[in-house]
Amino acid sequence: MKPARQPVPVHVVGQFSWGLTILFVLASACWVLLPYTGYLFSALVFLMAIVLAGTRWNRGPVLAMAVVSALVWNFIFIPPQFTLHIEKPQDIIMFAMFFVVALSMGHLITRLREREAALEQHHAEREQLLEAKHRAELVAESERLHRTLLDSVSHELKTPIAIIRTALDGLGQGNPYAAEIETANRRLQRIVENFLEMTRVESEALKPRPDWCEVIDVLEQAGKPLERELAAHPLNVSGIADMPLVMLDSRLLAQALGNVLHNATLHAPANTQVEITATLANGELELRVRDHGPGFPLGSEDHLFDKFYRAPDSPAGGTGLGLAISRGLMRAMKGDIEARNHAEGGAEFTLRLPVKTRTA
Repeated sequence: MKPARQPVPVHVVGQFSWGLTILFVLASACWVLLPYTGYLFSALVFLMAIVLAGTRWNRGPVLAMAVVSALVWNFIFIPPQFTLHIEKPQDIIMFAMFFVVALSMGHLITRLREREAALEQHHAEREQLLEAKHRAELVAESERLHRTLLDSVSHELKTPIAIIRTALDGLGQGNPYAAEIETANRRLQRIVENFLEMTRVESEALKPRPDWCEVIDVLEQAGKPLERELAAHPLNVSGIADMPLVMLDSRLLAQALGNVLHNATLHAPANTQVEITATLANGELELRVRDHGPGFPLGSEDHLFDKFYRAPDSPAGGTGLGLAISRGLMRAMKGDIEARNHAEGGAEFTLRLPVKTRTA
C-alpha cells in the first residue's frame, strides 16, 4: 500500500504564487527598459531575484522560479522575440549558462540556508542540554546537601535520645510521667531512624548482605520493635511451616516489613488482626500483610510510597517516610513492594523478593 501523499503546505503554495508575481513584475520592468539596457540586463535582474528568493524560500519555489525565468528570458528578451527559437550561437550559450547558473544558485543557496537552520537548531539543542545538565547538577547538589544535613542532624539527635532512655531507666516505673516520656522518646527515636535510613536509601549506600536464614526469624525481627503497637493487633501468620532456608538480608527485609506492620497498627482499629501470609514459589519469596482497617483513600494508591506522603486523616506524629523506606529497601535487594485495597476490606501490602533456597 502506497503511503498517502502529504498536502503541500500553505506557505509553500504562497511562495510559488509570489515567485510568479515577482517574475511578471520584473519582466514588465525590463521590457520597458529593454531599449536602454539590452536583453542581458534582464538576465542579471532575474538571477538577482532568484538569489534573494533562495535566502528566504523553500527549494521547490526557488527552482521553479529559476526554470520559469529562463523560459521568460528566452521567449521575451532573446532575439527573435516571442519565440523559443534562438538564432545566434552565443545566445544559445548564454541561455544554457543562464539556465544552469539559475538552477545551481537556487539549489546551493537553499542548501546553505537549510544548513544554517540546522546549525542554529544544533546550537539551540546544545544550549538546552547544557541548561538541563546545569539544572540537574544543581538539583543533585541540593539533594546531596539535604541528605548531608539530614544525616548530620539525625546523628546529633541520637545522643540526647540515648540520654533520655538512660534517665528513664533511672526514674523507675513509679514516676507518673515515665510512660509518657518513654512513648514520646520511642516515637522520636523511630523518626530519627527513619531519617537516617532514608538518607542511606537515597544515597544508594545500602549494600545488602544476604545470608541463610529462616523466614520466621525475619518476622520475629520485624515485630520485636513493635511489641507495644502489636499488642492491640494480634498477628496471624500462615504459610511459613516447612519453609526452607532462604538466602536474603534479614535485617533489611525485617526493617521493610516492620514499617509495613507499623503502618497497619496506625490505621487499623484496636483489637483487629494483622495477617501475614508467606509463600515461596519459582525462586521468589512473597509476604502479604493485610490489616482490617478502612483501607486506602480513593486515588492515594499511586502516592503511598512517595517520600513524606501522608494520606488524609492519617494519625498525627508520622513523617510519611516508612513506606518510602520500605520500597527503597526492597528495591535495594532487587525486590519490590505493592499496595492495594483488599477485596474484603482493609489494606494489603505485598513484598516480593527473589531468593535462593536450601533445605535445613
